[in-house]
Amino acid sequence: MIKGNQLYYGLLDTVRILGHDKLDMIDVFKIDCESCEWDIYQDWFLDSIPMLQQIQVDMHQAPRDKELDFFNGLEKAGYVRTHKEPNIQYDPSCIEFAFLKIHQDSFSANEGTNETRVSRYDVVESKP
Repeated sequence: MIKGNQLYYGLLDTVRILGHDKLDMIDVFKIDCESCEWDIYQDWFLDSIPMLQQIQVDMHQAPRDKELDFFNGLEKAGYVRTHKEPNIQYDPSCIEFAFLKIHQDSFSANEGTNETRVSRYDVVESKP
């Protein structure tokens, strides 16, 4: 994609250019795409993308209509939140998150209760 005079690559193209398309897994995936995360996160789980063991994402100005889908989508894909930190040095509207891929059995309900082993994610607050 060309934006202005800059050339941007999607995730699949980037994986291919780096030669990671033959890998089973990418240990750490870090993305800071200035709000595109809300629209492209489903691409992170495509069959053509190696499994991402850890996802680190800078999240910008959470749109109310997309934030729950984002966090629920990560949970459905088998990720738990391991880190949350506001970026107070450079962009107070940005929150840095880290997610770790865990085995799907960890999401199953505890026997005899309605509780799950993994709690729901905190929702990112939008700035007015």
